Amino acid sequence: MKTRMASFLTMVLSLVLMSTAHAEGVKTRSVKVAPKVRIQYDVSGPRHAQAVLMLHGVTDSRHSWSAVAPYLNDQYRVYAPTFRGHGDSSKPQGGYQVATFAEDMIAFMDRLNIDQAVVVGHSMGSFVAHQMASVYPERVSKLVLIGSSATFVGNPVGEYLWDEAIGVPEFTDPVSADFIRDWQTGPNPVDTTFFNKVLSETAKVPARVWKAAFRTILTDDHSRFLKDVQAPTLILWGSADPLMDAGTQTVLQQAIPAATFKQYEGAGHNPHWEQPYEVAVDILNFIQ
Repeated sequence: MKTRMASFLTMVLSLVLMSTAHAEGVKTRSVKVAPKVRIQYDVSGPRHAQAVLMLHGVTDSRHSWSAVAPYLNDQYRVYAPTFRGHGDSSKPQGGYQVATFAEDMIAFMDRLNIDQAVVVGHSMGSFVAHQMASVYPERVSKLVLIGSSATFVGNPVGEYLWDEAIGVPEFTDPVSADFIRDWQTGPNPVDTTFFNKVLSETAKVPARVWKAAFRTILTDDHSRFLKDVQAPTLILWGSADPLMDAGTQTVLQQAIPAATFKQYEGAGHNPHWEQPYEVAVDILNFIQ
């Protein structure tokens, strides 16, 4: 009887703690990170828990992490900001270099009194993440890179997209809904409601921001700084990623001193959309 009562009390206590952790739910807020630049962000999880900063890919937004964050925010304070030029954040005329995005994120952490965070980055967000980790190692406790590479410079698919679509004069506002759908569609289906939100968020990105951000990642070779990354790093990659092939993953692993690697067989460039639970579990196992 005592054993059953103890088990019951433990279960009740766990439910109470989980309820407390979710008391605030997901809040959408904004903060100024530079002159005339405010960025929108989602925040969830216990107020004083360890921070996890989640950085989205080019033309995405805070919504990119909405399928993963619920698995993390029982234990962690999860922040999902939207980069300048994207979603409902400010859209200044300039500042779309990887280094500037990184400075925005450091300013974001400063404004919210986040001394150090686990930084999770996808695609362009992964370049911003390893820029932060190499330049500000004291601010990044652990690093998770999804759909990443050491550099996008010389990437044949990226060059093709620039030469044939994004970089051409005809690529203007409003960006074609058909192009947006093709851009965001991967090899595996994702939740329909989630994906429709992805499309609507992508449609908020002006053509000039597509061009500026995409051109930046095609020309900014940050790979020489990867040796300066001190944070333990987890690299997550889908074997059907059309942008980053297996060779890029080998180069990335060799470039970062303390990197481990996990492959999702058959997943595309967005495994956190296709397999959010599996990605969340791998992140949790890595950062705990």
